[in-house]
Amino acid sequence: MSYKKYLNNKYIRLLAMSLIIILALIFVQDFADFLDENSDKVVKLGVNQHCNSATSVCSASIINEGEFQRISFTVNGAAANSEFPIKLIATGFDFEGIDSVSVSFEMPGEDLDDTQVLLSPDKSTHQVVPENWHAVVKLPPNVENARSDWLAIVYLKSSAREYRAEFPCSF
Repeated sequence: MSYKKYLNNKYIRLLAMSLIIILALIFVQDFADFLDENSDKVVKLGVNQHCNSATSVCSASIINEGEFQRISFTVNGAAANSEFPIKLIATGFDFEGIDSVSVSFEMPGEDLDDTQVLLSPDKSTHQVVPENWHAVVKLPPNVENARSDWLAIVYLKSSAREYRAEFPCSF
């Protein structure tokens, strides 16, 4: 008997196609499981590097699973060696929730003490997932006064993942 006779048999071809489909489904499921296991990585949001959050509201956005999410960040009245308010608006995170929002101020090339500050939600709107967050911060005093190229690094932790956005701040 020749192999061509068996390959021409429609039942053999149907069995072979079924096996290929089953193997493909197993591969797709394994790949989906791999993605789920690695979905908790930090998602870095793109920010316009020409925006200065010390003089205007800067935004970073992403489309995540069909939902538009945006972080808007601003620094009000910042000055060296004084406290100043910061404000963040997180829009579109309703389905994931927000566990915490924090910001740290860094200067490229400088080794500074950790300046990470937790922001507090504005609970006056009675939203399940608050959009408005605020804090009062003070920059470290041991930085050369001539430099003004700070980065405000915002960390937004949700129930599904962590988001990171680096906003330029020139004081």
